[in-house]
Formats: sequence, C-alpha cells, structure tokens
Amino acid sequence: MHRHVVLFNLNDDASAEEVIGSMKILASLPTVDALMLEENVVPAGANSPYKWLLVGDFADQDARDAYEKHETHVDIIRNVFLPNVKDFIMSDVNR
Repeated sequence: MHRHVVLFNLNDDASAEEVIGSMKILASLPTVDALMLEENVVPAGANSPYKWLLVGDFADQDARDAYEKHETHVDIIRNVFLPNVKDFIMSDVNR
C-alpha cells in the first residue's frame, strides 16, 4: 500500500466549502482506494500549524503515480489547490 498525506492551510479569502468540495472529487479517481479530507480538530498552534488534512491510499506507487498524472488531479491542483492554499507539506510512504 502507498499512503499520500498532505497538510495545508487555505488563503484567508478562500472559500473552504468550495475548495474542499472540489478536492473531494479526487476520491472518485480510478486508482484511489480511499481518500479522507477533513479539518484538523487540534487547535491551530506552534505544534499543529495546519488546518486541513488529506490522506489518500493507493494499492502501490504505480497507482499513486497514475493519480498524480490523471487530468482531473492535475486540473484540481492547478486551478483549485495551488491558487487557494497559502502553505502545505506532504509526505508519502509505502507500507
């Protein structure tokens, strides 16, 4: 299994409802086994600086690579995520 994790904050003027709603479409992509996109319940602070969490599970690295190149993913990242996110970090692991 391959797990893709992204922690991020939206720009102050971004609509969370619109951005998160658009990003949830990623769950329907063919190589996604599971996708969770939720607001962090830990109050923001020095040890918890990110408000949003995305966790995507894939069968393997090849499935993750196909997701990365899928036209819907590319479109959402370019036109929804990047313009509306002020900062993010991500990490991937193979299990």
